[in-house]
Amino acid sequence: MSFDAMRAAQKRPLPPLTLLGRPVTGVVSWNMNDTCNYRCTYCTQRFMPERTYRLKEFQAYLDAFAKLPGTWEIKLSGGEPFLQPGLDELVEGLVARGHLVSIQTNFSASPERLLSFLEAARGALHVFAASLHLEYDAPESFVEKAAVVREFLTEGGSFCVTSVATPARLRHLHDEVAPFFAQHGITFKVQPEKVHGVLRDYSDEQLGMLRALGGHNQTGQVAPNFRGRLCYAGANYFIIKSSGEAYRCYPASRGTGPHNRLGSFLDGIALLQEPRVCPFDHCGCTVPIQRGMIQGVSPSAESKMWGE
Repeated sequence: MSFDAMRAAQKRPLPPLTLLGRPVTGVVSWNMNDTCNYRCTYCTQRFMPERTYRLKEFQAYLDAFAKLPGTWEIKLSGGEPFLQPGLDELVEGLVARGHLVSIQTNFSASPERLLSFLEAARGALHVFAASLHLEYDAPESFVEKAAVVREFLTEGGSFCVTSVATPARLRHLHDEVAPFFAQHGITFKVQPEKVHGVLRDYSDEQLGMLRALGGHNQTGQVAPNFRGRLCYAGANYFIIKSSGEAYRCYPASRGTGPHNRLGSFLDGIALLQEPRVCPFDHCGCTVPIQRGMIQGVSPSAESKMWGE
C-alpha cells in the first residue's frame, strides 16, 4: 500500500460492528482481577508476585464505562472473574448502561453461581468462553454446564471451550479432546503456549496439529504477525489491566512505545482517533483479528474498506 493510500485508509472510521443485532462501537478486554483458584504451570500470570487483587471500585468503573462513546462489548476475564465479589451487580450495571458482556472463565463455578451470572447478563451475553485446564478438569465435566449456558444465549451469542496447547498436551488435545467436543457440538479452540508473549518452540509435526486445530483461537494462524499493518486497536479496541491501566492491546502493555498506553481508565483515557501501524511481531489479540480491525485480515465485507 502506498503512503497516500495508507493515509487515506487511516481516515476511514471502522464501520460499526453488529453484535447480538446491535451496532457496537468497539470491544474492551478487561482483566478485572488477579485472583484465581487454579495455579496452572503454563499460566501467563504465574510470574506475578501476588495474585490476590479483587476489584473494589465498582461504581467508579461503571461511571467510566458509561463515558465510552456508544455501545461496547466488555470482555471480562481475570484471574478468575467468578471469584470476584459483586460480579453479577457489576454485569447488571454494564447491561443497564447499554453495553454487551462476554466472559472468559475456568468454568469451576457451581451451577447455581453460573445461573446467577447468566440471569444478570440475560439478553446481553455475546461470548461465553470456558477455559479447559487439564491439570484440574476433564472435558466430560464441561458438557452439562455448557448446556446450561446455551439456554441463556440469544441469537448471535456463542459458547466455546478454549485450552492452552502446551507441547506436552497438544497431541491429547488434537486426538481426543477436540473430537470429544465436536461430538457434543461444542466449539473448541486452542491457544498456542507463549512465554512473555513469545511462542514456545514447537516441532513441525506439532505446528501441523496446531494448524489442524485452527491455530490461535481459530484465527487460522499459529503466531499472528501484523507488523506494519494498520490496526484499530487503541481506537475501537483496548485492554484494561487489573491495575486499571488501559493499553492499546496486549502486546502494547509489555512495551513503552508511542500510543501504547492510553491512560488510567478511571481517570479518563484518550482513545486513538484513527488506526495506527502495528509495531509488534507477535499479536495475541483475537478480537482485532476476528472483528475486521486489521488491514489485510478483515472479513470480506470489511476488506473493501481497506481498498483490497
